[in-house]
Amino acid sequence: MVVQRITPPIMGWDIGGAHLKAVRLNSHGLVDFSRQEPCPLWQGLDQLEHALTRIFSALPGDLPDQHALTMTGELADNFSSRMEGVMALTATLSGRLGTGRVKVFAGKTPLIPAEDLDLKDAPKVASANWLASGLWAATRIKEALFMDVGSTTTDLLTICGHQATHRGYTDSERMGYDELVYSGVVRTPAMMLSRRAPLAGIWSGVMAEFFATASDIYRLTGELPEHADQMPTADQGPKTREGSRQRLARQFGRDAETLPDNRWQSLAFYLRERQLMTLQDALELQLSRNLIGESAPLIGAGVGRFLVKVLATRLQRPYMDFGDLFTSTSPPTDFQIADCGPAAAVACLAHREIVLPP
Repeated sequence: MVVQRITPPIMGWDIGGAHLKAVRLNSHGLVDFSRQEPCPLWQGLDQLEHALTRIFSALPGDLPDQHALTMTGELADNFSSRMEGVMALTATLSGRLGTGRVKVFAGKTPLIPAEDLDLKDAPKVASANWLASGLWAATRIKEALFMDVGSTTTDLLTICGHQATHRGYTDSERMGYDELVYSGVVRTPAMMLSRRAPLAGIWSGVMAEFFATASDIYRLTGELPEHADQMPTADQGPKTREGSRQRLARQFGRDAETLPDNRWQSLAFYLRERQLMTLQDALELQLSRNLIGESAPLIGAGVGRFLVKVLATRLQRPYMDFGDLFTSTSPPTDFQIADCGPAAAVACLAHREIVLPP
């Protein structure tokens, strides 16, 4: 008979620049809570405080005594440097949760107690949430191509021989290798997806202005889960198909009424295709390294993982949901484990350190 080890519950946190994600593991290491809250850090650290309060209020049962943290929010432009951002976010979270309760993910080394974190550690902490996901995936599957398509960015990472394989580490390095693509399904400005588009029989230029976002495109294609769009629209207007048509029309110097509704939907699918091709190019680059076999799956994470399913079909590869790499006891909610992947992964890595000390 297999006896399941009892361990302290752990909460995993992923502090992004626009969202805060939290996942709790129970005393058996099973996910029993996952949630995402809007957290526009560029407006100040009080946004993190507010998001924490909302998650505390939504959490059934007790807040765990142990917490694991990863982040990308140090890039917020209200910090004078990324290193300052790492230290400030760590201090804010540990200040709310209590001394001695928070450990910080810093790559392929044991998690660091928040009180021991200093500036020399910060470069390994900064924007490392993708690696937490990759390291956890590597414990569960021998080979795969991991893709996390979020609201703002897409992360790509090869799993080879139960190892998370990457060439870059910092955002700058990873962008050079197309392991990080600044393209997501909610916040990405529509003007970044194409220079022009076919409209009313002409190639219409895309205005270099923040009129519409990817959320408008995927609202019109019908693929964006409603709960995933937690940021205000470009014009602060309604999150409706009518509002999205109007914002997309503005991107091309028009009013929505100048063309039938189905033409705006066709335009949305055209821009979707342009984004898909950008992501496929990055995917093909990783696959061209010949590190994994033809039958290795694509693992999809993030609120935009519906695009990973499309790419898996195109490349004739199996698709696997990142949530399938976890065991959960939580009832179905809007935000699933794969939506909050790095928070789930860092919690599981912290749990693994308890069960299998380094």
